[in-house]
This record gives sequence, C-alpha cells and structure tokens, in this order.
Amino acid sequence: MVTDRGECLGILVDVMPSGGNDIFVVQQGLREMLIPALKSVVTRIDIPQKRVEVVLPQGLREIYENTQRE
Repeated sequence: MVTDRGECLGILVDVMPSGGNDIFVVQQGLREMLIPALKSVVTRIDIPQKRVEVVLPQGLREIYENTQRE
C-alpha cells in the first residue's frame, strides 16, 4: 500500500468489516496501521500490480506515529 505521493505504508494483510465501511489493516515491520476503505481515501486499486494507493486522512499518520513512541 502506498500514498498518493509514492510513500510505502506497508503490506495489506487483512480487511476488517465494520458498521459503515471496511478497514484495511496494513503492516510494515512491527507497525500496524488501520486505514478506512473509503472512496475518498482509496484512490486506486491495481490488482495485477498488487498495489493500493491511498490519500491518508488528515491526522491519521500522526495518531500512529505518536502511539509508536509510547
């Protein structure tokens, strides 16, 4: 999974169903990030290339950066 700027976020390892929308579980090393599977977030899914492109919602990255420091 990559951002719209080409930054690798990790590997999509699971899709969790939830009430309103699915949630992508992305792992990079020991770090795990939950990304909402919304049209406003997921900009491209390329199955042959095994690539998902996303625009991270404002503040999402900071949530995971802060929890990794604790």
